[in-house]
Amino acid sequence: MMDTENQELRQMRGQTSSSGEMNPVPGNEEQQDPHSLHMEEAEPEHSDVDEAPSTQEWVQQAAEYKRLADQWQKQAEENRQQYLRALADLENFRRRARKEKEDAVKYAVVPLLEALLPVLDNFERALEAADQNHDAQALQEGIEMVYRQFLNVLSQAGLTLIEAEGKPFDPHQHHAVMQVDSEEHEPGMVVEELQAGYRYLDRVIRPSMVKISS
Repeated sequence: MMDTENQELRQMRGQTSSSGEMNPVPGNEEQQDPHSLHMEEAEPEHSDVDEAPSTQEWVQQAAEYKRLADQWQKQAEENRQQYLRALADLENFRRRARKEKEDAVKYAVVPLLEALLPVLDNFERALEAADQNHDAQALQEGIEMVYRQFLNVLSQAGLTLIEAEGKPFDPHQHHAVMQVDSEEHEPGMVVEELQAGYRYLDRVIRPSMVKISS
């Protein structure tokens, strides 16, 4: 019996040496730790994509946008009010300028009339003197004085007499109504002035009515 057990033992040893591996003994398998399995699992890689903003962040952004919108709306209203004020000022300026221009044209003759009032006063004095003193010489002198004063006022306003008698005939300044033979004048000369002509600044407003030599 002993021989039989030794023979089985030797057979078992022979099988071990021939395979080079030792069969595990049942019940002695190594137990793997579940914690070690968890650690061996591959950890997830970190994503580069930013996480979506939270609800609180959305609320903060919405509040900021509303604040900016209110600020821009306020600025736009201020700009609108400034534009309306500027437009009103411009319209008032145009109205004043138009009124001043109309008044300037309407009352342009006032300075001349003010300058002519003393002439009118002297005419009245001359007429009173003629009634009281029946002196023709005094009346003539008074009228001549008023006439000179009247011409002086008109010349200050830009009105001047056109020289005619003894001057060459100028169709731009003289209006010939008659031709006469004259031994004293060359042909085309003004022999006599029938009505005085006047020039305002550089414009002829009434040509002289004259006789010219033929």
